[in-house]
Amino acid sequence: MKKRGIGLVIGIGIVLMGGLLGRLLWQPDPSDLVKHGLEQLNAATSFRYSLTQHQWVEGKDRVLTQVLGEKDGGNTRILGQLAGSEVEMIKIADSTYSKDPFSKKWIRFENALAAQEVFLAELNPLSSLQIKELGEVMLSNQEKVNGEKVWVCHLSPSVQNQMMEVFWTDFQYTLYVRKSDKIVVKATIEAKNKLKSDPMTMTLEFKDIGKKITIQAPDI
Repeated sequence: MKKRGIGLVIGIGIVLMGGLLGRLLWQPDPSDLVKHGLEQLNAATSFRYSLTQHQWVEGKDRVLTQVLGEKDGGNTRILGQLAGSEVEMIKIADSTYSKDPFSKKWIRFENALAAQEVFLAELNPLSSLQIKELGEVMLSNQEKVNGEKVWVCHLSPSVQNQMMEVFWTDFQYTLYVRKSDKIVVKATIEAKNKLKSDPMTMTLEFKDIGKKITIQAPDI
């Protein structure tokens, strides 16, 4: 009886250890993970984000863009630096406003759509994550973004962004998909200038996804 009891305990222990080991070693399909993560992010009605873009200019690594933004439906607000100048902009539906860094007065663009095209990545960070074909997706390891566990995926996709396609080539994406809800919370994009082959790196981070954010037009 004792031997049978010991054998039963050992058997249960093996089953439990096997289940635990299986959960530790299990990995999701990387292509499905990326597709789902991008779909979830694109479906989000609100979020806050940061965007930093580095580019090699005359042999030196320079920060071209460094902005913080928040998005609520069709409304967006950004604040930061763009090509060495301070920028603060608010987009309300089809209207775009910019604060003059010297007078601190708000100016409404006459051609709002043209302004939005110029500042496409800054005002709409998801535009840089529109992908035609994923290509091969590699799942590398697990890390933490803002203290939360994420899956790290690497891919070399074909992009669906006309501005990016005109100026850049050889795209390399690293996407960080939060394990708790399978949504992309960070992206690093590397590419090369088509004319000079100079490298460019853009880093996007997203937080407060789905939380209530209020953005209003400024007084002008």
